[in-house]
Amino acid sequence: MSAPDHRGRLHSAAAAARTLLENSPVERWEVFAKASFVREVEVAPGRPLRVVHVEETGVAVRSLREGSAGFAAASGLGTGASRRAVEGAFATETAVTHDPLPPRRLLGTTEVRDTRPLPPTGWATHVGEELAQAVTNLADGCLRLRRAIIQEGAFSWILTTGDDWVARHDGTGTSLLAEVEGVSDRAGVWRDWLHINDPEAFDVETAAARISDRALLTRSRVATDSGLRDLILHPEVTAQLLSAIAPLFLATPDDEDHLPALLDRDGRLAAQALTLFDDRTDPEAPITGPCDGEGLAAHRTLLLDEGVPRHRIASFRDAYRYSESARGGALRLSYRDYPSTGIANLRVETGNAVPAGELLGAADHALYLLRPLAQVSVTPETDTYRIIASGVWLDGRKVRGWHPVVELCGSLGLLLRRIEAVGNDLRWFQTSRGFVGAPSLLVRRQPVVG
Repeated sequence: MSAPDHRGRLHSAAAAARTLLENSPVERWEVFAKASFVREVEVAPGRPLRVVHVEETGVAVRSLREGSAGFAAASGLGTGASRRAVEGAFATETAVTHDPLPPRRLLGTTEVRDTRPLPPTGWATHVGEELAQAVTNLADGCLRLRRAIIQEGAFSWILTTGDDWVARHDGTGTSLLAEVEGVSDRAGVWRDWLHINDPEAFDVETAAARISDRALLTRSRVATDSGLRDLILHPEVTAQLLSAIAPLFLATPDDEDHLPALLDRDGRLAAQALTLFDDRTDPEAPITGPCDGEGLAAHRTLLLDEGVPRHRIASFRDAYRYSESARGGALRLSYRDYPSTGIANLRVETGNAVPAGELLGAADHALYLLRPLAQVSVTPETDTYRIIASGVWLDGRKVRGWHPVVELCGSLGLLLRRIEAVGNDLRWFQTSRGFVGAPSLLVRRQPVVG
């Protein structure tokens, strides 16, 4: 079953809600109907195949009448769901100081990539089996695949307003979570998550090498060190760091805005090497669509230009509240969600990136952070950061030893402004604040506690 199978039901649900709203004393309204489907396949050598199917369908309505706005969502795509959503929106109306629905003149769409079909039945099983064999071969028997979880999803949605504006979108997504363990008593479990942009072009050998390379490094002898050291951040660690600073690029009240205090005398938040976008049109990104969660055309928003802050993201409501320009910064991942301010795809610009291998040899004595062991935490009010991770010590490109747990604390501003180079190994990761496309980073002189 896939989302396109329910296009007719989506149209019927949206039409039913529209009819109810047009026959009600409401000034402005918006209907959002969505159907999403996920198939999760778990392949574990020596254990039975496990397959889970999850379906989510529903309708959401926003309304405005006589200075009061309402919002409600109801599960299902039948006439009853549309009626419950409309009635619920009316029942939850509260007074507002301004219209939270974007005006017709701001609504629009952007052309996006064609929807890729989901892999055929049996593809996930085949990938899991091939991955298990590839991991064993690449690691000369030192590693084995504990399990692979392949998640395949499809969705369709319709967004329509009382201003006779309609947008539709169909999409798919595929991802892989691999758990690898060493063939010894001292080895733990290594986990790696991969966003699979194009299942037809997915290379199992390349994925196995990417997963095994980091897992094998954990089998080095243990070595610790402390002091001011150069750092190389693996893309996963970079992604968690950028996720932690993402709120700095969201519209916020002046009394909660900590970004200005983090800037240096030249107005820089970070080094010239770092440029960031919220990219909702990149065909390689996990979240794409013709518009944001409210109907403003999807596009690429420059957040950080060679270390200098440029723009902020905001939903239409928050843009009005905080005197920001409405650039299409609303997220709506489920029909249950009220459109909220959020970054969809936080991406590092890698146009001037250097080969990742050069980063590894750029410092004579460096700590290569391979994997975060907790969410990276930042406290902008005090200009501090804290990273707990595992990594390896490098002498040039030679591994000196494995550091199972290392803590890094210091000035957030100095950390960002000491980024010397970005690698060309960008990968997408799912974080607590959305998807982040991140490469390796070389950072000079940071405090390390072993």
